[in-house]
Amino acid sequence: MKSFEERMPRLVTEVEAQLTDSAKLEQVTQANLRGLVYAG
Repeated sequence: MKSFEERMPRLVTEVEAQLTDSAKLEQVTQANLRGLVYAG
């Protein structure tokens, strides 16, 4: 089993990528919700 110090850089990279994806999805969601408000 790898030590914490060996796993941590990969885990940080994965979390950073997930946060980036989350921000993109949030923007898409907000744009879609604005579209619903105007369409309604």
